[in-house]
Amino acid sequence: MPRSTPIRLDAILETALARLGLDRSLDDYRIWQAWDEVVGRVIARNAQPVRLDGKRLVVTVRNSSWLQELSMLQGDLVARLNEWMEREVVRDLFLVVGKVDYEEKQKPESEAPVRPRRGSMDASAEESELVTPGMNQDIAAAFERLWHAARSRKDEAEEE
Repeated sequence: MPRSTPIRLDAILETALARLGLDRSLDDYRIWQAWDEVVGRVIARNAQPVRLDGKRLVVTVRNSSWLQELSMLQGDLVARLNEWMEREVVRDLFLVVGKVDYEEKQKPESEAPVRPRRGSMDASAEESELVTPGMNQDIAAAFERLWHAARSRKDEAEEE
């Protein structure tokens, strides 16, 4: 006897995954959708999730400086990701240094910032890019420390 009502594909997939013992909610993988929004553009350019192992989110970071910085922010990032998901999906982050593939989402032209040419930017303009409206104060302070340390190293190198 043929079915008279269509069955949603997500229901079929969830049933099939449950039969295979892989019944993790497909919804957990929305974490990739949440990442850029939750962590902000600066972190997203330097760290991207690559795998979800149970409740551990594996994140590739651009270099050891980012690994250090994000390891200090781990608790806050996990809390904010779970808040976005409206339940606990991630219990901890596992950070590894590697190649970060980041594609910046295009903003409408009216929202796109006007950026001066490289080398013509003053220090306050560079620093202001790190802190975005609504950013957690701890993260903003961490970015400011990171920016000042990098700027100091650059200035020292130019003096030599």
